[in-house]
Amino acid sequence: MTTQVNEDERQCYLDDVISENVGWIRIQEKTFKRWMNEHLKHRKLEVEDITEDLNDGLALINLLEVLSHKSIGRHYTKKPRITAQKMENIVATFNFMKGEGIKIVNIDSTDIMQGNMKLTLGLIWTLIFNYQIAANLKDDNSGGGPKKKLLNSINQKLRPSGRKAKNFTGDWGDGTLLACLVNCIAPGLIPNYTILNPDDKVENVKMAMDLAETWLGVPKLLAPEDMASTSADDLSNMTYLSGFLDCKVKEGAPVVYPNRCIARGPGVSGVGLLPGKPATFEIDASKCGAGDVVVTVDGPEGSEPVKVEYSATGDTPGVYTGSYHPKDEGEYVVNVTFCGVDVPKAPFKVKIYNDGPRNKVDPKKVKVEGPGLTGDMILPEENAWFKINYIEAGPAEPKVEIVGPDSQPVAFNIEQDGKGEQYVSYKPPKFGMYNVAINFGGMPLPNSPYKVKISPKVDASRVKVAGLAQIVRIGDSPVFNIDTTTAGEGKMEAQVVSPSGKLLKFVLDDDDKGHHTLKINPSEVGTHTISLVYGKVPVPHGPFSVKVRPECEPDKVKVSIENNMLRIGQLTKFKVDSTEAGNGDLKVRILDNLGNEVDVEHDQNDYEAPSGMDSFCFIPKKEGEYTVDVTYGGEPVTEQKLIAEPRLKLDKLNIFGDGLNSNKPLKVGEECKMTIDASRAMTGDIVIREKDPSKMNQDSPADLELLVIGPDGRPVTLEIEESEAGVFKVAFTPDKAGDYLFVAEHEGVAAPKCPIPLKARGLKSVKVYGPGIQPTGNLCGFDTHFIVDAREAGEEQLHVEIVGPGTGEFKPMPTITEPKKGLFNIKYDVSLHNNYGVNVKYGADSLNQGKPYKPKVHTHSVGTFPSTRRRVEIQITHMSLEAPSTCSVDDYIDIRLKYAQRFKTMAKVCGPSQPPTVKVIGPARKMVDTKTSVQDSVYKVRASPVETGPHKVVVRCSDSDLVYGSFSNMFEITK
Repeated sequence: MTTQVNEDERQCYLDDVISENVGWIRIQEKTFKRWMNEHLKHRKLEVEDITEDLNDGLALINLLEVLSHKSIGRHYTKKPRITAQKMENIVATFNFMKGEGIKIVNIDSTDIMQGNMKLTLGLIWTLIFNYQIAANLKDDNSGGGPKKKLLNSINQKLRPSGRKAKNFTGDWGDGTLLACLVNCIAPGLIPNYTILNPDDKVENVKMAMDLAETWLGVPKLLAPEDMASTSADDLSNMTYLSGFLDCKVKEGAPVVYPNRCIARGPGVSGVGLLPGKPATFEIDASKCGAGDVVVTVDGPEGSEPVKVEYSATGDTPGVYTGSYHPKDEGEYVVNVTFCGVDVPKAPFKVKIYNDGPRNKVDPKKVKVEGPGLTGDMILPEENAWFKINYIEAGPAEPKVEIVGPDSQPVAFNIEQDGKGEQYVSYKPPKFGMYNVAINFGGMPLPNSPYKVKISPKVDASRVKVAGLAQIVRIGDSPVFNIDTTTAGEGKMEAQVVSPSGKLLKFVLDDDDKGHHTLKINPSEVGTHTISLVYGKVPVPHGPFSVKVRPECEPDKVKVSIENNMLRIGQLTKFKVDSTEAGNGDLKVRILDNLGNEVDVEHDQNDYEAPSGMDSFCFIPKKEGEYTVDVTYGGEPVTEQKLIAEPRLKLDKLNIFGDGLNSNKPLKVGEECKMTIDASRAMTGDIVIREKDPSKMNQDSPADLELLVIGPDGRPVTLEIEESEAGVFKVAFTPDKAGDYLFVAEHEGVAAPKCPIPLKARGLKSVKVYGPGIQPTGNLCGFDTHFIVDAREAGEEQLHVEIVGPGTGEFKPMPTITEPKKGLFNIKYDVSLHNNYGVNVKYGADSLNQGKPYKPKVHTHSVGTFPSTRRRVEIQITHMSLEAPSTCSVDDYIDIRLKYAQRFKTMAKVCGPSQPPTVKVIGPARKMVDTKTSVQDSVYKVRASPVETGPHKVVVRCSDSDLVYGSFSNMFEITK
């Protein structure tokens, strides 16, 4: 905006602002802050402290855009964080004000940045002065500066009350003048304004402000106590009072309308009156609202007071009839007021004479005719006329009054058409009922007032307008189609108003068949309004709005990317929507973290996509940051940052399952199960497959390749199944014992913890056999043995535990040898007879399934011989030993061993060529001398004990290192 103002006067105001009067500053701060917030509320913003909340420039930018109805542009920082950005915003507001023609004196952007209270108030006053006060007075051509013009405008509104304001401070302190101003704008809103007590000044001001805010829409920018204060600030008062310049009374306000009151009859026209005769009149206040009608009559100078009598008719509320009795000749003044305000044309001056012939008129002889009294074929703004012929009606002049549908008087023109004839014309402004009142000699014509109805001759609701929804830009010449074929015959009229309020030129054509075209050439950005009138009837739903946008709007370009997190080698798609951005060249670049351009493919095969909707794609080939650089019309749109990561994040891969438990080896022939959870390792579908080392280059690359290598170095077949999105079940069955290796890798890179070593055991293939675990075949006194064959079960530690008979205290220590890898020979001594327990573990697993082997060691039966015999014979038959319980040292012992059939079967490898070994062991584990002889398969051993005590006889039949049978028994040697 550009407003011519008195710079000296404005500078005077600024000098007042920066004065040292602390009271003024306090009041101004509150008032100016409220004024700012009243406008900023449209942006949902609020200023709490003008010294702090303006220093980033954002509040000032929004305030200027609201006040000017213009955009300050994109050249400012919407989220300033550093001082330089805040200063740039403030400088942008100063440049904008300069472009608006606003002169800033003695105020710098640094002052706003530093929160200088006085100078900040000066800047706000400059905005109030230009956008509110001077703008509302731009059509005032009277002399003086804006302050004087504002005072004159306020006094113009106060004129019905007869009061005037001389200043903007003391005259408003008691609130009575403010109440008077409110009542003059909305009569009846404060009907008792004339009797308010000036001593109740704060209460008076508050009441007037509250009513003005409620019914006139004047915001309460000023605190009532500040206006009533002795330190009242004229700038603050001017800010508040300037709100009354363009205020409107809201619908439903309890107001009255004196201008709608009509006074008629001889008592106010004077025609036909004579002294001493009653002068009658009628006052119609039925459309004025609730209020009192007061009628007084002032007679000629020196005459007696004139008594007036009037009352309501009772037929129509608000209509009064009355009379007064003029006694003398002369001029009478009839005063008629409604709610203390003069009705139209009041006061009435009535002249009464004794000369009777001068007053004799006959309204019945007046003749009228014309469409202006019938409404035929008359439309708004068209000329409506009628003629008045009063040649034979007497010595008087017709008086015409025309009132429109809103009870407002309508201007008309009268031309004298010869003596005794008048030609009256008027233009009804709108449709509706008009009252044309014609009086002659103070008396109405017989049919007056005439009811003239101006009604539409077309049905405007049937007018169809097309093309309003199209996007219009600067440089375009949009055409709107208007169809009136079913709306009747009428004239189409249009008006196009630009955002700045200027009338825009247009071209309106028609084909004489009811089809019209409206073409405009907008040159301003913003909302244009199109008003259409057909047959003088406004087309419904109008005025129509057409939003005109800049030729190119880079900020309307939308870039949508499927995912900000990219995967290396994976196609990344994004779209650029410029459908609402106007005309401009679109350029798209992808830059890697080194600033190098990446190949971008423009998809031009989407024929169904609307114009301005473009699709692009690219493939990131390395890890790091990528920048999507989009410009439109040479202006930057976005520099969106994207991060490219490997398609599969190995550190997010989770491999688990019992099959991977190193403390629990696998079992040959049993299925090994594991789970691979890749749901957090990548987005989208994942491909997992078994790796084939023989095929280095697969046709379709997989995201994750799995491989299990068996003990023989060959791959093991895997079963892979996706149980849910990104989660896979993997299984394989080891076919032999030994070490296995599990590997999961992505593009040659192994997953965490890989390779994972696995161990399989074939416990079912372990063989345990031999007499050392059998319930028969073990002879007391001989070593026994058994074999563990684990050559097919993998390499593990062999554990053997042997528990002797009885209480288990006797635990023979086994001797374990491994003649071949995985083939174990276990020997142990069975010097006691009865049941033994043998536990065998291979690794952590029990080969006897938790139940020990139960080998049994056998002995010969022992007989009783008389002690008197010098020779004691011990007979060994069927692998049993028979001996006396006691012998003496004087005896000698014969031990006879005969091979029985049963013994031969069990120990058939022992023949005569391999005689059994017979030992006699004394108490000190000393061997007793023996002598062995053989005859007819009978072995005879003679022993000569030399000491008393328990002796042990041990018989052993052996072949090489393998013991086939042994047994022993005890006997006692006594004196």
